[in-house]
Amino acid sequence: MLSLIAVALLATTPTLASHSLLTPSEARAVSARLLVAQAPETERPEVDAPSDTPALRQEDLDARARELTLRISKLQSEIRTIDTNWPTGSLVMAYSGYVLAPLLLLGIPLIIYGVSTSSDDNRGALVALGTGLSVGGAAGVGLLIAGITHGSRRAAVNRAHREQLVNERIELEDELRDVKARRDARGALQTRTWTPRPSLPLVAFAF
Repeated sequence: MLSLIAVALLATTPTLASHSLLTPSEARAVSARLLVAQAPETERPEVDAPSDTPALRQEDLDARARELTLRISKLQSEIRTIDTNWPTGSLVMAYSGYVLAPLLLLGIPLIIYGVSTSSDDNRGALVALGTGLSVGGAAGVGLLIAGITHGSRRAAVNRAHREQLVNERIELEDELRDVKARRDARGALQTRTWTPRPSLPLVAFAF
């Protein structure tokens, strides 16, 4: 009897509304696209651009690299043609003077001996021979000094000119490396440029 009364009471009592997984919620559904739009925008990482100003275009960098390469090639060819040794004329004068200079050591003693001899005939011959040898020796000394001086001076000038060209070539090579690095960095920067792409909408389920 009591169980029948309890069943009757439960049947007449209003039931609370329950939500099922398939029942749509009264709250407004929020889509994933809206959530993404409302989310704070994150800053994109900035790519460090080359600090050199003004910025050159890719074509300008390529043209500058070709120009520097051509100038370096010309400088290298000119450097190879510079001879830092003594000129041939200076060498000839120095060797000739080296051969003739010892005659002075023979001519002076002959002059002294000829002047001191008692015979007039021997005196004249010895003095003349000693004078000729002394003149040849003096000429040899002059040629030796001139050859050494001229050869050393010309070699020093050629060495200085060659060193100047080498320093200029080094500067151009440094600039060429910098231009190539900037060109490669610009190409990599253009490759890594971020381009936005359309995204697919997402469906959100409200429980």
